[in-house]
Amino acid sequence: MAVNEFMHPRNRYRQRPNFQQLVKQYPELSDVASVDLAGKVKLDYRNKRAVHLLSKCLLLRDFGLKLELPPDKLVPTLPLRLNYIHWLEDIGTVARWEQERKQPVRGIDIGCGASCIYPLLAVVQSNKRWHMVAIEKAQDSVESAKANVIRNELQSCIEVKSQKLEGSTILLDVLEDFPNERFDFCMCNPPFYDSGAKELKPQDRTGKRREPSNASTGSLEELCTEGGEVKFIGQIIEESLLLKDRIAVYTTMIGHKKSYEEVLRILKHASVHNVTASRFCQGNTTRWAVAWSFDDTVLLSLVPNSHTANGNGNNPSPGKKKPIGKPVACRIFTPEEMDSMQGVRNYLTAQLRSIEIDVRTVLESGKAEEMVLELTARENTWSHQRRKRRAAQITSPDKTRVIPSQNGNGTEVCQENNNNKKRPRLEMELSDTCSQQADDRKDEQPYVRAAVHIQRKDDGYYVALQYVAGVAGKDAVNQILQYLKNTIKAKPTPDTTEDGGKEDTKC
Repeated sequence: MAVNEFMHPRNRYRQRPNFQQLVKQYPELSDVASVDLAGKVKLDYRNKRAVHLLSKCLLLRDFGLKLELPPDKLVPTLPLRLNYIHWLEDIGTVARWEQERKQPVRGIDIGCGASCIYPLLAVVQSNKRWHMVAIEKAQDSVESAKANVIRNELQSCIEVKSQKLEGSTILLDVLEDFPNERFDFCMCNPPFYDSGAKELKPQDRTGKRREPSNASTGSLEELCTEGGEVKFIGQIIEESLLLKDRIAVYTTMIGHKKSYEEVLRILKHASVHNVTASRFCQGNTTRWAVAWSFDDTVLLSLVPNSHTANGNGNNPSPGKKKPIGKPVACRIFTPEEMDSMQGVRNYLTAQLRSIEIDVRTVLESGKAEEMVLELTARENTWSHQRRKRRAAQITSPDKTRVIPSQNGNGTEVCQENNNNKKRPRLEMELSDTCSQQADDRKDEQPYVRAAVHIQRKDDGYYVALQYVAGVAGKDAVNQILQYLKNTIKAKPTPDTTEDGGKEDTKC
């Protein structure tokens, strides 16, 4: 099934090129093109020369890039490469790589190959605002990559570096040559296959996998590595734990869904929670991608992935006509009710901290049009607020005792009640239990962590909450937003509905 409709919305190859016009513009394509009975010009993608010529012609026509490749090297197909670049642009928007800074965006391409295609596309696509370091281990590919950079006169934007043949690291040795520099991102298209495997093709679990529609290109070192892509990416993750924010965002493409799931498990096991993932769809091919960061100012949960990259949160998975969820949002103040973003932030911060939710400011735009906060809750303190207020009204200030109650995820939390004359022994036991629970929670994953995006629009101030991590899941984010709405009496907006006077926060 073709999945072009699920390409990134900015990918120019969502619409298939007009081969008839392309052949007229580049006559050399006529040697590999054919005309069917209806007079339609077609290319045979199983022909390696056809794939090679098509990539060269499209690069020249659409990007002004001149590319030469050795005959035995991997031929870069452009829709996939452009999907990756557009996803990095989305990450850069959240990380504000190009806002309020004069220095160029700095990136590293791990394994640039003979084509050096990703650095070339990144530089041209960004109008030379992105500068790249391209690293490669195979010496013949290094020479070819350098030649392609020189051919396009981009030496001032792209530096091709040779990795040590005897080296056992991927990033550590390279960054020793840049001791005082911090990079914005790294990217990687790793070898998909295990060099120890009997054959170079993905596992067919159902027996229904179709043969590839494109010709297979690439040398053995470009397609294979010891242990396959999981081991290769696992090493990048290990090195990132040492480098931390020397690179703001680590990214990689993944060839197989099984590997993608394993990479996510590795990140979780390493306690890396600032993670986002995406899927690149093109032609009959699907690839996966993962990004992670140790930079507290980069909230990757706000990056649109392939499910929500079209901006409406309603882009379904291939083969599934089903909408995907989006951050829960509502308008919280009109311009008359609040006069500044700082006032909104202070109000929300006070409300959340009053129920023992930690809040910190992650991002604040220079024009004060938007802010990003991060909230962290260690337990459910927002449920049953009316009941708690009633209990507080009848509680004597000098006579209280601790009783347990359910916190929403089935565990007990500590509350106070006025009747401390009865069962003093039980009171002491429960107090000890609550203290022990508090100690045990210190090293646990939070109950919920979420990003709070505040934005000022013409008709008021809007807040959107997006789940980041936590054992409570996304339902807790809905509950917190509903708590805020109940507390500050938010007004319904087109993004919220009314049901008997109650606003539904679910998207």
